[in-house]
Amino acid sequence: MNQPLLRLCLLLMCHGLRGHRLPPTAPRGGAAGTGEPPGMEVAPDVPSSHQAAARVLLDSLPGRLPQPGLPRGAVSCQDLLPEALEGFSQLPPLPQTLASAALALSLQGAGCPRQAEGLVLRLYGVVGVDDANALLLGIAGSPGTPGQGSRGRAALLFNVDQLAGGGPRRCSGLAPLDSSLLLGPVASTHASFPAAAAACHGLEFACSGVTANGTSSFSVIGRPGAHSLPGRGPQAWLHRCHRAGRNRRGSPAACSNERERKVHGVLEWVPVVSTYYNIGTSIYYAVRNCTGLAKERGLEAALDLSYDALLALMGGAAGNLGLGVAVGLKPAVKMGVRSLISYFRQVQPSDPPPMSSSSPVTTAGSSVPPSVWM
Repeated sequence: MNQPLLRLCLLLMCHGLRGHRLPPTAPRGGAAGTGEPPGMEVAPDVPSSHQAAARVLLDSLPGRLPQPGLPRGAVSCQDLLPEALEGFSQLPPLPQTLASAALALSLQGAGCPRQAEGLVLRLYGVVGVDDANALLLGIAGSPGTPGQGSRGRAALLFNVDQLAGGGPRRCSGLAPLDSSLLLGPVASTHASFPAAAAACHGLEFACSGVTANGTSSFSVIGRPGAHSLPGRGPQAWLHRCHRAGRNRRGSPAACSNERERKVHGVLEWVPVVSTYYNIGTSIYYAVRNCTGLAKERGLEAALDLSYDALLALMGGAAGNLGLGVAVGLKPAVKMGVRSLISYFRQVQPSDPPPMSSSSPVTTAGSSVPPSVWM
């Protein structure tokens, strides 16, 4: 082919491709034919320094995240992306951020570094490079000891319920919450535990529990915004409330994603990858009001990680979500992420993350009234 004709062909090709991107190649470490879906390409305005920072971060993780790869032909790298979860983009921003961070770690461990890098770059755009890196490293190296028993389990399930939001519930009394803090808006304060318990009972589902303020008073903790966090501190009691019926749970379409269940069934046999995938999907299902699935995934992750780490993640999401973190409020999302980072950086993992001074939360002292009331 002569040179003028070759130039003409190239010009015609460029004209035909105007406004379109070439399909990406298969990611390194991923299965062939599992190229990135639309939206995963690196945006042209992403600073090269961000790309370099993301690569450095991910390259520092293999010691914690061995890359066994995905079973050939069973699932692809695309199946671990947030886009594979229906309605993910409609979640509030803080749960989106936490779930994306967990899924990025899962992708890296699954041998999908290109997709993991894309998620990390998104996190940079939401909370900044330093905070996103600290969050990812905090989750990847979470403090705490697995197997803390039913006490941590009760607090974790409480946070999942808080993420799921309201709905008709029946409440049957107060039960002690051990080894975890109960935080949230203070509805009222009383001089005795019986008076606080009676006030909580009168509020019905609007009361999440009671905390002791030293030995002199007791605070009734309301909803929304209530959540539990790991830490030694005041004695607290959770209001035992159960959903009154199934009609307010997530719709069958939202909670019965056969493809996602298949992915989970494959990943549960892949070490490390399954842990972070369970964290991400637990947050996702909780916010979509699929509490049964959310609790199942959370408990699976807790077996491999720790109740403390999951309490910090779920508590951070539930507390900030309940306190009014709305779509597009990046400063509020950053505040929630930074509270988690502060927790991850604590020398003592029993210490709770600091809360914003503008948040109507309470902690308390210690006291030993009756263990169960009402």
